[in-house]
Amino acid sequence: MNQLPGVLSAHVAAPLVQDSTARAMGVRISANPAEPCPDMTRVTALPDQMDFDVAADETVLEAAVRSGVPFAHACGGRAKCSTCRVWILAGLEACPDRNSAEAAMADRLRLTNEVRLACQLKPEGDLRVRRLVLDETDMMITSQLGASAATRSGEAKHVAVFFSDIANFTALSETLSPYDVMYLLNRYFAQVGEIIEQNGGFIDNFIGDGLMAVFGMNDQPDAPLRAVNAALQTLGTVDRLKPFFASMYGIDFDIRIGLNYGEAVIGTLGFAGHGRLTAVGDMVNVASRIEAANKEAGTRLLISESLRAEIVGKVEVADFLRVRLRGTGERTSLFEVVGLKPEIDAELNAKPPRETVRHGGRRWVRAIAENELQPHERRILDFEDYDVVVVRGADGYCAFNNACPHLHLPLYERRSPAQTEGLQIPHTESTITSDHGLVCRWHQSCFDLLTGEIRRWAQLQQDGTAPGYEYAGDISKNRARLAIYPCRQQDGFVWIGLD
Repeated sequence: MNQLPGVLSAHVAAPLVQDSTARAMGVRISANPAEPCPDMTRVTALPDQMDFDVAADETVLEAAVRSGVPFAHACGGRAKCSTCRVWILAGLEACPDRNSAEAAMADRLRLTNEVRLACQLKPEGDLRVRRLVLDETDMMITSQLGASAATRSGEAKHVAVFFSDIANFTALSETLSPYDVMYLLNRYFAQVGEIIEQNGGFIDNFIGDGLMAVFGMNDQPDAPLRAVNAALQTLGTVDRLKPFFASMYGIDFDIRIGLNYGEAVIGTLGFAGHGRLTAVGDMVNVASRIEAANKEAGTRLLISESLRAEIVGKVEVADFLRVRLRGTGERTSLFEVVGLKPEIDAELNAKPPRETVRHGGRRWVRAIAENELQPHERRILDFEDYDVVVVRGADGYCAFNNACPHLHLPLYERRSPAQTEGLQIPHTESTITSDHGLVCRWHQSCFDLLTGEIRRWAQLQQDGTAPGYEYAGDISKNRARLAIYPCRQQDGFVWIGLD
C-alpha cells in the first residue's frame, strides 16, 4: 500500500489492528482476508483496489482506518471537514439516509446522493466506493474547516449568466486620470451590483470593466426572467448615470449586456483562503460572446435562443439576428430585448403601496416599523421622485433627502460600508454629529438636521468650485438648504411628512 506523504499521514493511515486487539473490540476476523467476515459488509475502495470489512455498528471511515486504507479525515471523523467523502459506485441502495450531521454538510456543499461522508456512513450491504481526497492538495481544496458558508463542491445546474462591459472603455479610460477611472467603475458597479442582488442574482466576478453574474444558483424557478429584469434595470440606471458622467468627465457612457441560459458547473474555485463561488462551462463562454455581439449589431441587450425559450411571451423583443459567435462555426439566433410585457413588469416590479394619512394639513407616509432600526442606524427609502434617508438617533428619528443640494450627489450609498467592502468606493460616508448635524461627504458642508440650514459652509476654491468637482461650476452662491422631512411615531411605526 502506498502511504500518503506529508500532512495526510497524521490523518489518513493507521497501523493494521492486531487480531487480539480486534477481538477485544468485538471485531470478527476472517481466516481468509480475501473473504468477507460474518456479520460484516464488504467495501471495495478505489483507486486503492483494497477490500475491507465494516462491522455492524462501524462507519466506513472507522473500518478503513482500522484496515490501513488511507482515508483522509482532517476533522477526526466529526463531519466538519468533508475530506473523507466518497463516491458510491455500487451499492447505493445499501446506504441508509444521512444523519443530521452529514445532512448539514451535504446541504452546505450541495452534495449529490452518490457522495457520502465515510465518517458518518454505516452501510447495510456491500459497497464499491471511490475516495475523492487523495493527497495534500485535495485535502486543502476540500476541507471545510474554517471555510465560508458560500463554499460548494461542483454541481451541474441550469442557470442564467449575465455578462456586461462598458462600450469603448479603453478609449474612455485614456481620457481620464487613474483615480477617475476607478471612481467611475466603482460608482457604476455599486449601483449595478445592488440591482443584480435585488433580482436574486449572484455577482460572480468583476473583470476590468466587465461584470459577470449568475441567476439561479439556488434553483429559483424564475431565474431567466429575473436576469432579463436585472439587465433592463441596469440599462435604465446607466441612462440615469449618463448626464452625470457627461457633465463630470465629458464622456458618452454606455454598456452592453449578453445573457445566456443553460447547464453550467457551479462550485468554489481557487486555493485555500482565496476560493470564490463561480460558474464554469461552455454556456458561460457563450454568454460572454453574446455580450460581444452587441458591438457589431449596434444593440445594448442580446439574449440567447435558449433563454428566450424560458421567457417567451413575457418580454418585448425588438428584433433578432443570426450571427456566428466568436470561436464557433455555426450561426445562432440572438434576440434584442427592449422591455418586459406590461403585465409582467407590474407583477415583477410592483412595490406595495405605502399607507398614507392626512394629519395636521400634511400628507404622512408610513415608512418603517420602530424596531427596524437600532440607534444610529439608517435606512434609504424609495419614494416617487426622490430617496429619503431615515436615521434613528438617541432620542428619536429624522429624515432628509438623500442628495447634496449643491452637487446633487447622494449623501449615502444604498449599501452599507460592509456591503461595499472590496468595491474600493473612494469617498467616505456622510457623517452625523452628536448635535444633530450632517457633514456632507462631498464638500464637507454641515447641515442642521432639524431645520436643514447650513451650519458651516464648505471650503471652496477661489473660483467657488468644490475641489474635485469643478464640473459642477461655482456653487459659492448656492446656499440651498438640505430638504428635511418631519417624523412622528405612532402605533409602532415611523411616519414621514412629505408635503
